[in-house]
Amino acid sequence: MKKTFLFFISLAAGLSLFAQKNADWTKEFPSKINWYRITDAGTVMVATKDALYGISPNGEEAWKADDIENIKEENLDVHDGTPYVTLVKAKLIKSNNKVVDVVSGKTILNTEDLGFHNVLKRLYLPQSNQMLFYGGNKNGKLILVLADLGTGSKVWEQEKVFEKKSEQLVSKAREVNGGILIATDKNIYNLNKTTGEVLYSIDMKSDLPVQKQVKKSGFGGFGKAFGGSGASEMQTMTSADFFQGADKSKFYFWNQDYITQFDAATGNETWTRFKLPSPIAYILQDSRGMIIATAEKRQEDIAKANSGGGGLIGKIKKSNAAGKNRATLILLDPATGNTKWNSEDVDLKGDILAYKLAGNKLILGTELDKGDNFISIVDLDAGKSITKKPISIKGDVTDLQLVPQGLYFRTTEQINILDMETGDKTWKKGFKVKNCLGYNVDENTGYVYGNGKVYKVDFKTGDMDEWLQSLNFNRDEEPNTMGIYDNKIFISSDQNASLYDSDAKLVYHTYVPAPGRTMGGKLLSGLGGATSMMIGAAGAAQRAHLSYAKGYYGSTDPGLDANIKASNNLAAAGFSSGIAGFKSISRRFNATAQANGFVAMLTAFGSNQGKDAGITIVNKENGKRIADMLLGDKKDPDYKMDELGRVIYYRSGGNTLEGFKF
Repeated sequence: MKKTFLFFISLAAGLSLFAQKNADWTKEFPSKINWYRITDAGTVMVATKDALYGISPNGEEAWKADDIENIKEENLDVHDGTPYVTLVKAKLIKSNNKVVDVVSGKTILNTEDLGFHNVLKRLYLPQSNQMLFYGGNKNGKLILVLADLGTGSKVWEQEKVFEKKSEQLVSKAREVNGGILIATDKNIYNLNKTTGEVLYSIDMKSDLPVQKQVKKSGFGGFGKAFGGSGASEMQTMTSADFFQGADKSKFYFWNQDYITQFDAATGNETWTRFKLPSPIAYILQDSRGMIIATAEKRQEDIAKANSGGGGLIGKIKKSNAAGKNRATLILLDPATGNTKWNSEDVDLKGDILAYKLAGNKLILGTELDKGDNFISIVDLDAGKSITKKPISIKGDVTDLQLVPQGLYFRTTEQINILDMETGDKTWKKGFKVKNCLGYNVDENTGYVYGNGKVYKVDFKTGDMDEWLQSLNFNRDEEPNTMGIYDNKIFISSDQNASLYDSDAKLVYHTYVPAPGRTMGGKLLSGLGGATSMMIGAAGAAQRAHLSYAKGYYGSTDPGLDANIKASNNLAAAGFSSGIAGFKSISRRFNATAQANGFVAMLTAFGSNQGKDAGITIVNKENGKRIADMLLGDKKDPDYKMDELGRVIYYRSGGNTLEGFKF
């Protein structure tokens, strides 16, 4: 899939902006900047060897933490949707956690002050805004401590919670009916929320969490990838979890091997444990029951694939492990745990990366390890796939939408409509495209770019008509963005931007020259790694949220949708709690509704392709350049964009951070 280096800025149209060539402010730090990061609250965390700083969008030093020095970014845990971050310092058998409010800079708590010498596990409880820590104290004893993040105080401390010293925490913590549920590799425990005393324990063995293989997803890049674990990640990795349905007197528990149900008051198991063929990927609550989708690989498969070694034998082992497809779909009765149907009649290929519920149909997008993509349509009443086999599709899925003609899908290489009753392709020949791009205006109309043209799709009839013969972009650039602005069609590439009215009449075309090849490459490489992931994730989250609200995708990425909803819920809960940091996040969440007024492009401002390189802001309404940010010729350019705060941050030197406001 072609990489996109165009970034969208979520701003309201009509802001009063002016062109500029230099930074609005410059902030010098006493020592080299190791890393910096934009937080959900809008504060920029800047880490040096001497301290951790909080910088406002105006370049002011909001706070400085002298006691947090030389912290590694991989040991930073950002609690999404909250003003909190946890910073971890680990040395052999010692590790310390500091929870910091990024708005005030206040250290909410320090695990050394809680009596810890070594933190083994850290679990956040969003309902009560509390955090559970487990590890060794200064006397070498294992302790479990609950701390309140609102006050920074210890709620309770318990020793000898677990039946065996060797037990290790494997689950998230969940609050249920006044208790806190946690699971170790040996047992489930329900703890008194007020005192930490064990209300009851349940004999339940669970596997320890293991590191997953890195897997690149073809489904719009939304698939989850896991790399090396830092100290912070090791403290939060889990392999089991709890959840509740409508009946709050019960709770469900799942691990890598089983899913089952318990009575919340007594801990008595009310199901016969259901054996899972592979770990759970997603659980969907439906009127028909509990739909469980399992992953393609078991942990043993992952272990074999990772231990294959080199040479021909290693390749064979890895191939054999990767070739096992254990992905399944199961419908359980949530009251009894009995199987209503399993996936013997549902042929799945690979992990489920996209899904959409549509009446009694479940649409699934799956992907094999080697990258092959498929679409399946499952009849939830019958527990059977209506397609004879998963439909192989070319390219990465970018759109799934229910239309009167069936299921409209768009990939980077093809477009078609599937009959929801048969799974047959409505367009028999299909529509193969190169570098396909599209946008759905509403449930009736969509636009698609492919093969150098723009087509208008009528979802009622399934007709697809040529709407625009050519974009006439300078340098023959392919577009990478399409959308609606002011009831007009906006299309852009790295260096071109055009707006068309509903009759395909050009309103404007704006072209900005690209930076020189060398400097352009440096600028783009400056967006690599964590920076690129941060911006990309933010943009993806916003787009997915908007798509979900409009009902286009339903959930092209279930995990992402869940995270968005959770973050919104946390922000709302925090706002009502009166905590200032949560209020800041709520304001920024609300600001996303003012989106879609401007676009940012990399460009050259003069003939010197190195020294004149930077970013320009283009107004979507009229195509005019309204602000320029000169980055210049730097060895390793490093910049990040805060769309909501309307600032581009630029690390222009070893110890210098610049801010460009727009």
